[in-house]
Amino acid sequence: MSVRNREFQEQVIGPVASPRRSLLLTVEDVAELWFGDVGAGGSSSSNCQKIRRLIPEVLPARRIGNRWYVSRAVAEEWIESPDSAAAMAHPDNRPDQIARRAGRSA
Repeated sequence: MSVRNREFQEQVIGPVASPRRSLLLTVEDVAELWFGDVGAGGSSSSNCQKIRRLIPEVLPARRIGNRWYVSRAVAEEWIESPDSAAAMAHPDNRPDQIARRAGRSA
């Protein structure tokens, strides 16, 4: 076999790059999916914290070991039909909490 044939054979038989799409995403993966890449010098911790606030009451997730995992289908569904901004608000600023405080003071 000539050198040229060996080089060609290595190119053909070489590993095929096929990205695997897992069924479960970590909170960090969901943050990247929803909010995009974090710029230079940025931090994704605030984006991850926003997602963790939604778990498990609003966003279904599973805890395995120390990490939360969200189904890829659920995460992608949330992109298609986003929730209202109230779901991402601080718990003290959510409409139900504001109404509760207004009811007590009235």
